[in-house]
Amino acid sequence: MSRPLLVFVHGWSVTSTSTYGQLPARLRREAGRRGGPGLDVAHVYLGQYVSFRDEVRVEDIARAFEHAIGQVLAGAGGKRRFACVTHSTGGPVVREWLDRYYVRPGRLAECPLSHLVMLAPANFGSALAQLGKGRLAGLKAWFNGVEPGQGVLDWLELASPESLSLNLRWIHEYPALGLTRGANPVFPFVLSGDAIDRKLYDHVNAYTGETGGDGVVRLAAANLNARHVVLEQPPAPAGESLPTARKQLRKLALRANVRSARTAFRILPGLSHSGTDMGILASVRDDDTPHPTVEAVLRCLAVQDEAGYQRACDEFEAANALHQQPARRVEVEKIPVLPDRRYIHDPHSMLVVRLLDDAGTRLGDVDLLLTAGPAGDPNQLPEGFLTDRQGNRRAAGHVSFFLNHAALAGCEAIMDERGRQLRGERIARPPYGLKLQPRGPEKLVEHWPAELGAGLDDLLGVIGPNQTTIIDIVLHRVVREGVFRFTRSLAPRSFSKDPPGGAI
Repeated sequence: MSRPLLVFVHGWSVTSTSTYGQLPARLRREAGRRGGPGLDVAHVYLGQYVSFRDEVRVEDIARAFEHAIGQVLAGAGGKRRFACVTHSTGGPVVREWLDRYYVRPGRLAECPLSHLVMLAPANFGSALAQLGKGRLAGLKAWFNGVEPGQGVLDWLELASPESLSLNLRWIHEYPALGLTRGANPVFPFVLSGDAIDRKLYDHVNAYTGETGGDGVVRLAAANLNARHVVLEQPPAPAGESLPTARKQLRKLALRANVRSARTAFRILPGLSHSGTDMGILASVRDDDTPHPTVEAVLRCLAVQDEAGYQRACDEFEAANALHQQPARRVEVEKIPVLPDRRYIHDPHSMLVVRLLDDAGTRLGDVDLLLTAGPAGDPNQLPEGFLTDRQGNRRAAGHVSFFLNHAALAGCEAIMDERGRQLRGERIARPPYGLKLQPRGPEKLVEHWPAELGAGLDDLLGVIGPNQTTIIDIVLHRVVREGVFRFTRSLAPRSFSKDPPGGAI
């Protein structure tokens, strides 16, 4: 079998192949050494795609990638395969291409991709995307003053319908495909940093300094180990009194709890999203200096079969657990103005909630509250549990919560190198639940309050550190008798103020 070609795909708002820095040359040199990965180092291709025009969408880039990679492979001769290293939005682009041209058509056995190594991929989007084109262009340290296109930003906004569609297929359909098994396997890897380059930090936009990520992409949004949970309100019982009907609809029942297939995920300490000093891509040098990105990418490219892939998953998980031990969560940063400031990098989780009813209508007029303790009280939630909450601007009822997993699960006290306490013990307050409270007065067509019920007694059981959980909450659409009535009175009468009546 011929050795695979090496292809690079950049991230959003890039206008020059200089964005790849020295990583391509470094990998080519490492591959040429004895014991290096079996790559065709004579053929290294640097992708260049347009993401800064409003009319260009992620699926358009995937379509153009299919055309471009087809030309590359045809020129290389034979049924060649390629290994792909992506950065940021490049990860979702290649995943969209894989899904659109090989998974959905049932052509996975023909897929020319052998390894997909994603560096800081925005697989579930980025919190920065909601800032908009102009404000992102203002973050010149991150985006070089280039305005990203709106079509790509729409995909990247947290809880976007487009990203959720791809990720739900990844959760539900991909496990049965056995990507990493068979005669023509595809090995996916996610490598992401969790450090913030304070030289690039933007004081106006706190997302660039948010712990739990690399300044642009959250670890939980990069990681493809994810879960989908469906909670459903039962239908309203006909003929019951309103108080009885409301009581019976109060509890949400668990209808689905599905995990994705295991995917290799590695946190690279000390690396941020961008920048020549700490950037996961741009800080690589073409010399013999050890670098976490180079070592991790070479480890990924060395995988050749399912057993080797599972070993890599085991190694990465062990390294992540060691890195995120409480004693190692303090990032010591030398800041001249504030030399005593410490940053504690707790593991975080992302919870994406979609609110809809049994007619498929998205619900934007429902308040969702997280709760804690046996009484289900929002006031009992532990201190610091919520880092961020963001609603999707285009999809009503799509909300993402960025949760401090250490605060929810509990964490021992954290000390500095001299044994002084930096933060006290975090006390867990389970069980964690949720409550839904529709807004507004009584209506002819309405939704009734609901809360966590049978089948799932604690949200912490479906929320993993550094992972995303998608929760669909399906409420029953209650139609009241007053929507349609008959009368036997032939005398004219107004029915505009008639009571709504019971549920039908």
